[in-house]
Amino acid sequence: MNLAELLSIASSEERSEEFLRSKGVLKTFRQCPFCGGSSIGKVRRNFLKCYRCRKEWSVRRESILEDLKVPFSKFLLAIKLFVLEVPVNRAYKELSMAYNTAYKVYSKIRQAICLFVSKDDESLSGEVEMDETYFGGRRKGKRGRGAKGKIPVFGILEREGKVKVEIVRDVSAESILRETIEKVKRGSIIYTDKFRSYDGLIMYGFRHERIDHSLRFANGKVYINGIEGFWSYAKERLLKFHGVSPKNFIYYLKELEFRYNNRENLDDMVYLCLGGI
Repeated sequence: MNLAELLSIASSEERSEEFLRSKGVLKTFRQCPFCGGSSIGKVRRNFLKCYRCRKEWSVRRESILEDLKVPFSKFLLAIKLFVLEVPVNRAYKELSMAYNTAYKVYSKIRQAICLFVSKDDESLSGEVEMDETYFGGRRKGKRGRGAKGKIPVFGILEREGKVKVEIVRDVSAESILRETIEKVKRGSIIYTDKFRSYDGLIMYGFRHERIDHSLRFANGKVYINGIEGFWSYAKERLLKFHGVSPKNFIYYLKELEFRYNNRENLDDMVYLCLGGI
């Protein structure tokens, strides 16, 4: 949907409500959630009523909007600003909304994306690159693998396919093998660097090729430039937030995984996430 079409829909609360319902963000009630009766109707703005048990409920019930007191039109515009990567400290001004309200909307979207991504249990296969990195603010002391105060993240990228990233307790062989067995089909070709935690991959039914970065960054098809490119992409975007708390880091990380994997149809996929609450 282009911006002109979105603005036309968002110019009316009724059209915005119907659009959100068509996308599955708002639930279509065909039965009363209290008694199961089918004789229901709209009685006043944003409320439905069952004429059997006489109870009423909001059209926002059982949706991401249930506890968000924002107009449907502004929620639509907030989704678009989120998709366009407009930060919340600018979005709240564009939406004429309190900062805390805009922050809550953005947080709800990120949480929905995280939940959606966590349900993806499709295994990666074929030619796969793996690497680990650390996220977090600058710290004094040791850098790189084993750096204190940083969050270790393990990534797997299927060439010509998706990337999957996870926060891990550490980058030990045990942690890496567990994630690999869970996310990659046996028999796949895995490309890594020379880090010793990857030593046991062949024993678990994977083909394994290594690149020695002290000598070169690529040797024919043996390279991990794809997953390293994702790390650069993720870290560049996280910089604009000027620090993310460890508690919320998983939501930002999964958002970046989601954006990377759905570059061609991001708008539609965000609505799909929001409808899965």
